[in-house]
Amino acid sequence: MVAPGAGHLDETHHAVRKTVTVFFCDLVGSTTLGERLDAESSRDVMGRYHAMAQEVIEAHGGSVDKFIGDGVMAMFGVPEVAVDDAERAVATGLELQRGFVAFAELVADRYDVSVGLRVGINTGEVVIADADADVVGDALNTAARLEGACLPGQVLVGEDTWRMTRSVIRYEPFGELDLRGKDQTVRSFRAIDEVVAAEDSTTPFIGRSEELARLRDVFDDAVSQHTAKLVTVIGSPGVGKTRLARELHRHTLDEATFIDLRCERAGATTFSPVADLLRLVCDIDAAPDDESTIAELARLVADLDDADRVATLLGGFVGAAPVRSTEELFFAVRRLIESLGRRNPVLLVVDDIQWAEPMFLDLLEHLAEWVRDSPAVVLAL
Repeated sequence: MVAPGAGHLDETHHAVRKTVTVFFCDLVGSTTLGERLDAESSRDVMGRYHAMAQEVIEAHGGSVDKFIGDGVMAMFGVPEVAVDDAERAVATGLELQRGFVAFAELVADRYDVSVGLRVGINTGEVVIADADADVVGDALNTAARLEGACLPGQVLVGEDTWRMTRSVIRYEPFGELDLRGKDQTVRSFRAIDEVVAAEDSTTPFIGRSEELARLRDVFDDAVSQHTAKLVTVIGSPGVGKTRLARELHRHTLDEATFIDLRCERAGATTFSPVADLLRLVCDIDAAPDDESTIAELARLVADLDDADRVATLLGGFVGAAPVRSTEELFFAVRRLIESLGRRNPVLLVVDDIQWAEPMFLDLLEHLAEWVRDSPAVVLAL
């Protein structure tokens, strides 16, 4: 899509199409605020509101695209698309509405002005050009219209966002909206709160039987051959990779030790998933000091003939021992998986693999190649 009057992109401009989730919020009552307050007080209120919105958006991995008077536009999926962009955008809206209650009370008490917040969210394809400075697409227009259609205190989303998040967000239908600039009505949904998806979800698992059967075959091969397998599941955000892994877990519930890890988008160290793994399988956080942590890790791998050495190396991942060479760290994780696999086959799921550091990816390949005499499946999503 080319904006009116923009002409054609020449060789100095680059544009890409991507599916993102667009977030709009708007301060209701700002006109009254501007009429009753002096410029300095009005600026202070708006500054606090913008800062609060930006803090919550960025805490959930979004990026503020622009401040438009009393409105804020943000993007989830820029510069990199993630499988949970839509989920994080809706979670942002819900958290922002919760935090806005105290802000509105403060404004009312101090200035005797009633303010509210509206949030509209929509997922769709946009064209991004000029180093993300120029974003165009119908998804933006629809998100802005949804924000304008909802009531203060609400978070309103479009149908695509609803489809991608309905397993983790509770909604109620808001109705078919006749939005300005849209030829057809738009289905909308009001986000109520976040929910934890149950493992025995009643949502039917449809259309992925072949993929699930292939994963089950890989698991059975790993068990019969007492070896490790690495499987990478590739698909667009929202296609159902996490649900597929959950179904495999359900089908192997009585046969495997299930470990669910996630690579963080930002702010995490290369091997933070390994530290998470250790905390999942061993109660090291309760240890009062480094020596006790190493002792807990030694008990975890007590069946190994080199348990003391492995425990000390593993301690480096959680700050309980000096960090050793990459070769030694890889060795320690491999021995840990072998120890766990001797008791029960291991199903290790690593979600959001697109955020993994190259060294961590090397570790996963190392496990698949070098784990011996212990069945394990590493599932990278």
